[in-house]
Amino acid sequence: MIMSRDENIVRNGNIKIGNLSFEDVMKFKYLGATVTNINDTREEIKHRINMGNVCYYSVEKLLSSSLLSKNLKVRIYETGILSVVLYGCETWTLTLREEHRLRVFENKVLRKIFGAKRDEVTGEWRKLHNTELHALYSSPDIIRNIKSRRLRWGRHVARMDESRNAYRVLVGRPEGKRPLGRPKRRWEDNIKMDLREVGYDDRDLINLAQDRDQWRAYVRAVMNLRVICAFLSVRFTFLECDISYHGEIDINGKIATCNKMNGTIRRTLKRKVRKETIMKFNKVIAMPTCLYGSETWTMTKRDISRLQATKMRFIRARAGYSLTDRKRNTDIRKDRNAENLIKKVEEYRSSWSQHVQRMNNDRIPEQIMEYKPKGRRS
Repeated sequence: MIMSRDENIVRNGNIKIGNLSFEDVMKFKYLGATVTNINDTREEIKHRINMGNVCYYSVEKLLSSSLLSKNLKVRIYETGILSVVLYGCETWTLTLREEHRLRVFENKVLRKIFGAKRDEVTGEWRKLHNTELHALYSSPDIIRNIKSRRLRWGRHVARMDESRNAYRVLVGRPEGKRPLGRPKRRWEDNIKMDLREVGYDDRDLINLAQDRDQWRAYVRAVMNLRVICAFLSVRFTFLECDISYHGEIDINGKIATCNKMNGTIRRTLKRKVRKETIMKFNKVIAMPTCLYGSETWTMTKRDISRLQATKMRFIRARAGYSLTDRKRNTDIRKDRNAENLIKKVEEYRSSWSQHVQRMNNDRIPEQIMEYKPKGRRS
């Protein structure tokens, strides 16, 4: 197999090493895991979920039986189903889509274990909500398990001898230029994100891995930490804005809503009105919805990139361009006379900042702006 970013690379059919000839394949099984020629773990995760479904349906009657206790059913899930799904998860590179698919699978099994709940108001039986499921399931969820296992394997690789292939892959840097578009998320990026969740923001992972006690403390913290606000009661909606201890939640919801509205506009008005009219619908309906409440956002580079991608995805589709056309976003935006979304957010934020500064001292926004927390930074 030849690894390449390009899925359409021309292949000769065989790979010769000395006097030996090997068939050049797109994917193969190695130690029970699927390895692809583009180094993509999505197919392996999909296969693991399918294998977990096979195990789940084989014990479905046991999980719904009233003769077994809830604790025994949870043990059946963790030993017979979860272990099959998480085989080889130490090397997975997870995106939000894969995390969502894994959570959906786990919630399906947990709903079968804990059953339905009678509504106190209507008296009807209903499915348990996600927050209720994770209140009943005291163990760390499937994503916590993956992150803790990934960190354990990460320290093991970082402490390997420099001649080992796994260590060389970890510290190696590929040569050549990157292709167009956002770089794919790497396994090392997942490790850094996991450590950042528990307060470690240094980039030198090799030195950190030498301290076994400190690394184990981070692994335990990642295992026990639950930061997904959708599963906890620390998120609520106020004036149509999602409020939580993590400001990114509201940006995620706004982008998702904007994408849905853009999809509705495309499906409804395609080939019925001019492209200029479709762009006006996007400007008047979808973009104000996306930027509602943006005056209070604290954006990172990732948030800025996602907002720009949301806007440009719609404009590129209307202009008939794809990423392979090698047409820059700035040129397309200038041709279509489209406004810069980030500048719009900065204008809203500047206007709101001036408004808060003119408030009386007894107003809460003014007090929050002038407040200085006491104590040392974490």
